[in-house]
Amino acid sequence: MVIPTDDQTLTALTEHYDDFKDMLHIACPPPQVTRLVLNKALTLEVAQKCGIRVPKTIVVSNSTQLSDLSRSFPFPWVLKPAEKETRLEETKSFTFSTADEVALKFPTAQEFTPSMLLQEYCAGAGVGVEMLIHEGNCLAVFQHRRLKELPYTGGVSVTAVAEHPDPALVEPSLALLRALHWEGIAMVESKVNPAGGSAVLMEVNGRYWGTLSLPVSVGIDFPWYQWQLAHAEQPKIPGTYRAGTKWRWTTGYIGRLYCILSSARYSAAARKVLPREWLHLLEDFSPLIHDATFTVSDPLPSIAALCRAMKYFIFHSIRTLLKGLARGLMLRERSSAARN
Repeated sequence: MVIPTDDQTLTALTEHYDDFKDMLHIACPPPQVTRLVLNKALTLEVAQKCGIRVPKTIVVSNSTQLSDLSRSFPFPWVLKPAEKETRLEETKSFTFSTADEVALKFPTAQEFTPSMLLQEYCAGAGVGVEMLIHEGNCLAVFQHRRLKELPYTGGVSVTAVAEHPDPALVEPSLALLRALHWEGIAMVESKVNPAGGSAVLMEVNGRYWGTLSLPVSVGIDFPWYQWQLAHAEQPKIPGTYRAGTKWRWTTGYIGRLYCILSSARYSAAARKVLPREWLHLLEDFSPLIHDATFTVSDPLPSIAALCRAMKYFIFHSIRTLLKGLARGLMLRERSSAARN
């Protein structure tokens, strides 16, 4: 049995599905279904047919189109890859507030491969509805809300909280997965506006998500249920779980704090966030919060990951400091030469 845990593995299994299907159990749907989730534009098309609200979206293939759209497509913008098949996706997602920021990022014409999605910015909290679908039926459902993200401007969860499933989110999520003919596990991610509670679909993850240890910690063990189904066993799934349980990815949390600290000297947004980060630091490291990876029975992987991250942050800080000193010396020498 092979279970894809990221989009690259999901893509690889899709491309070689016929080679593997007779050798082992593949824990994802056939390629024609999986591609609907790997391609975000196709996912949004299916969602619209289901009556689900999606961001205003335009597919763009080059940066020249962005210049033309800056006069008709209202800011702020979110620009991200249309497909999940590239490892560079995280580094190629951008948020723009003005046309000047777009021009600064793309000073010359640039082709986008794969194409990019230009979307309106949707305010709100990121909420994930996770489901296990078997023969079209939802056997297990879990919902979480992102509290803090890396980077701090929006990204992956570093702290999250378990919530009771909201029918207003669960029902359209299930309708979408059924329209996609999805089988197995998936997370439907939406932005929920705290003011009115309205939700906008962001994407569907057709594999396990970064906050997986949160549902497992409260008694919803998705991987175990999926394994049981694959072996013709009937999983015993509890009807409720401990909503309100908080979760923290420690390495990511420290990375977020480092990002804010290193940005504070030139970013007003980072300076605005920083006091709140210090205020919540002790609360976020409460022993009552479930750690994403640390367990008493097997602590070494989590400790090793944290040590690698700290090593990176220390060396990155030293390099930044040395570059600053070198730049200062260079400017001083130029100023001295100009006076002479």
